[in-house]
Amino acid sequence: MTIIQIIILITAAGIGGAGAWFLRNKTHSEFLNILLSFSGAYLLGVVVLHLLPEVFAQTVQTTTAHAHNYSIAIFILLGFFIQLIIVQFTRGIEHGHMHLHEHLSKGYVFGVLFGLGVHAFMEGLPLADRSNDMHAVYWAIVLHKIPETFALATVLFFSYKNSVTASVLILFFALLTPLGSFAGKYLSEDAAINMHILIAIVCGSLIHISTTIIFEASGKAHKISLYKFLAIVVGAAISLLTLE
Repeated sequence: MTIIQIIILITAAGIGGAGAWFLRNKTHSEFLNILLSFSGAYLLGVVVLHLLPEVFAQTVQTTTAHAHNYSIAIFILLGFFIQLIIVQFTRGIEHGHMHLHEHLSKGYVFGVLFGLGVHAFMEGLPLADRSNDMHAVYWAIVLHKIPETFALATVLFFSYKNSVTASVLILFFALLTPLGSFAGKYLSEDAAINMHILIAIVCGSLIHISTTIIFEASGKAHKISLYKFLAIVVGAAISLLTLE
């Protein structure tokens, strides 16, 4: 990742955090739900159109060169279940689920921060790959970073009376994705196979996130609003435009 890319990522997180501060007295935002629907569809499109073909192509090349018989599908499934575990800590606030009507204990806040932190770190792992497909992935992560940070910041501003403490934690969270990219770079230097295994795990995680966002956009009544439907269609359509 370049310095400019890191700055853009942190800025996206800052936008989400600032939005949460301005709307800290409101527990529901229709715009946030529409943005989540858009980012979920775009994220799913990028995973299917770029990440999955890339990881399977790398697997064929690597297994031929190193005579390994790795089943990359297992690592994709592993990533899916890792995200399922993370959701137990975050209670799905990265999907737009915020339980601000509940008493937020320190354990709950720590669990949310820990879960989203692991998720943000994992998001950065594939960004260490410099292939052309990663540009689309990068922008998908930037886009998702806004509602993701908004959700975390809403919980933090609701939990901490001191906005400075919440802001420091948000900044720490914003740095985790670039740190994940650096970690992915060093892990991939040891063996070429490490990178596509890491990307496969992240694929599974992103598939869980994106599909959950899309399916839960309809709510308990299983009906989706016109605006959310259009947001999903536009998100998927824009992901198609990233194909070269």
